[in-house]
Amino acid sequence: MKTKKWSRQDRLGNILFLVILGGGLLALILNLVLPDKADSDTENRPLAQISDIQARGLWTGETGREINDWYADQFPLRNSLLHLNYCVQRLEGVSEIDDVYIGSHMLLQQAPAYDAAVSDQNLQAIRDFQAKTGIPVNVQIVPTSIAVNADRLPMNATSADEAAAIADIQSKSQDLGFINSLDTLASHKDEDLYYATDHHWKSRGAWYAWTDLAVAKGWSADEAAFDILKAADGFQGTLSAKTGDPFLSDTVEIWVPKNGPEYVMTKDGVKSRTMYDESALDRRDKYQVFTGPNTGEFTLEMDNDSPVRLLLFKDSYANAMLQFLIPQCRSITVVDPRYYDGNLDRLMETGVFSDVLFLYNYSSWVQDHSLKGVLDAKSGEPAANETENS
Repeated sequence: MKTKKWSRQDRLGNILFLVILGGGLLALILNLVLPDKADSDTENRPLAQISDIQARGLWTGETGREINDWYADQFPLRNSLLHLNYCVQRLEGVSEIDDVYIGSHMLLQQAPAYDAAVSDQNLQAIRDFQAKTGIPVNVQIVPTSIAVNADRLPMNATSADEAAAIADIQSKSQDLGFINSLDTLASHKDEDLYYATDHHWKSRGAWYAWTDLAVAKGWSADEAAFDILKAADGFQGTLSAKTGDPFLSDTVEIWVPKNGPEYVMTKDGVKSRTMYDESALDRRDKYQVFTGPNTGEFTLEMDNDSPVRLLLFKDSYANAMLQFLIPQCRSITVVDPRYYDGNLDRLMETGVFSDVLFLYNYSSWVQDHSLKGVLDAKSGEPAANETENS
């Protein structure tokens, strides 16, 4: 009987197949032996667990999908492979990963298309709220990094025209004390106003938007009145997690008033003498140093004589601006409609508010279906809301 001769290419192919098969089996064994990791710091999300796999989905294919998710999430050296995948894509010339552009020394999140219907709905809800309460209102919709730092985008990159959208919102909300900070932020774009690895702005970006608010309210805005402190290095935020970029990192700064009042923050029933959450600096999401994890409502009570009792409706951008609001206010009640399950009528009865501010970034504003529900909630009913997908 004639023995088949294997070519060198065939032998190499067989060896490669056996290596891949052996590696896959070894990874499966390690997955079964080693305890599951609960979260991925690199991707900033919870990982699938073996306890999530349910046999009742065998006939529908759901069990197979659960096994696949668990195997992929718990794969050994997963984080290193994510970084390697990013490097391979960059070598291939890829400039966009998961709706994130790889710009010049900066990652930039694509902005959603302008949804005028959602925006108009929110503005009308604010208008009705103002008419009902009689309290002066300001609306401040701030641009995201892709609008301010468009010059850092890769060639042929496109995104929503935030400038046109914000101008349209402004034209429809002159009666709501609208504040447009796009020009102010754009004029300082070379000062790194936004994180290179995260979708939030830095304290300096919040400061320049604050100066516009201060002018509108007649408040003082003196940078020399603050100590600018470096809180952490090596911050890699949500955009780094989305892309797998291992190279970029950020510094987190906080601005502490030099002669600011003593104050107490009450959040989730816990009182603190600072708005800064130091424990966040040991976690991946270091932006949470500003007030900690998102929650529906918290308050700040200052020891000063200010007549301003502010009610602030906001997304997470406002967290970095609170450090500038504290010296100006006697109290600040903060409501994040995405997480708020309280009753606004009852809240209005408990506080004598002198001013109301709605502070959002453009992306949150045009996708926010929760604000109207909070403002329209009837007495005795909790507000229907949606939570942010980080």
